[in-house]
Amino acid sequence: MRRQTVIVDIPVNIPQELLDISKTFSYVLLNIESLYELQLQKDLSVSVENGIWREILRQLRSSNIPEDQRERYEEQINNLEKGIYDLYPITVLSNLVETNLIIGKIFASEGDQVSYYSGVAGIVNNEYNKAIKQFDSRLDELSNKLLPETIGQTQSVKNKAPVVKCLDVFSLAGALDVSHKPICVFFSGESPENISSLSNMTVFLNLYFERFRALTMELGRRYLVDNTYLVTLSDSEISMLLLIWLRGHDVGHFIGQDNLIDKMAEFDKDYMILHELKSDMIALYSIKLFSNDLLGNGMAKKMYYLSVAEMLRYIRRGNILQHPDSASAYIAWRYFENLGALKYDQRHEGFILDTAAMENAVSKFTEELLKIFKDGNPDEARKMVARYGRMEISAEDDLSPIDCSENLRQVINDTDIPHYIDYNFIIDE
Repeated sequence: MRRQTVIVDIPVNIPQELLDISKTFSYVLLNIESLYELQLQKDLSVSVENGIWREILRQLRSSNIPEDQRERYEEQINNLEKGIYDLYPITVLSNLVETNLIIGKIFASEGDQVSYYSGVAGIVNNEYNKAIKQFDSRLDELSNKLLPETIGQTQSVKNKAPVVKCLDVFSLAGALDVSHKPICVFFSGESPENISSLSNMTVFLNLYFERFRALTMELGRRYLVDNTYLVTLSDSEISMLLLIWLRGHDVGHFIGQDNLIDKMAEFDKDYMILHELKSDMIALYSIKLFSNDLLGNGMAKKMYYLSVAEMLRYIRRGNILQHPDSASAYIAWRYFENLGALKYDQRHEGFILDTAAMENAVSKFTEELLKIFKDGNPDEARKMVARYGRMEISAEDDLSPIDCSENLRQVINDTDIPHYIDYNFIIDE
């Protein structure tokens, strides 16, 4: 089976006064790409690494930027020159428009403990700040509904979750510019922190949106019965729902006790899958909290359809055991099938989503997962991961899980709908 990739044009409008710095950022990312390639080849000597890094600093200092930004800009470069722990942002603001370069090293998405050179550049998008602020204002209420026994006893979850910012990306490099491209990064900015508690979250909003349009929307159109809730979404609604979903997932990592971490380790495959699964369920659980305001006027139902279609996209990525978030989506899908929230309709050759059953299933599953983490029993945790079947691939030419349903296997192996996406950035000068 030949898995398909679609190439999507990404137009990015860069204000005239920021064109020069945006070109500098793009040149810097070419150097980041060379560092990454040498790193992969295990041919990156210290002298070569230092030489390329000095060239990056030279390029940054040679750029023409607004005079009122010069002092702050130099300060950021000086901080970068001292050395980086994870990723570091360089920001330039002009006429209330901000452009960001975020460069440094990130861990491999598969849990490899080696950090790889990476970078992204884009224009800050503030259009959905109000929606994120509204969601964040009720995070403690969400935590209290899930854990009523801890009301008033724990630190506010608002103080634990990373600060979120959105970028409209115009260039990617290194470990961020590979298959299954990420749509967000987490970093501390300049100080060493544990990987699970990084304090900044930057979402690549235009890439996230285009990936949804190109892949997820087509899956929903083809395989979800009554997909009107999904395919009629406006561009603005798509972006807002994706952001709310992602923020709910992000926050989910910080809710509840985690007594598994010392017994299973942060990069244990089953531990990572369960952490993704818990966060996915908390994101879905949060939908009903906002069904009368942020997700009013039928948006809550649309969010359920969006989430289910996204599950299909994640499951189709390939060998799901390599990707904790894909394995999480598969387990959730099987759980919802078991409880009748998802059913296959032979007549329409698609899946029916029962949103009322889904809401009940989400509440039940969230409770189970929070208990797994609180109890801290690794044997029970591994049983949970294995409960819904083996996730080994069926064959070299069939990357579906070995014991998934034939209906789901059909979706995974459908080459008429692309499995992956590549971006072609078009900068309007």
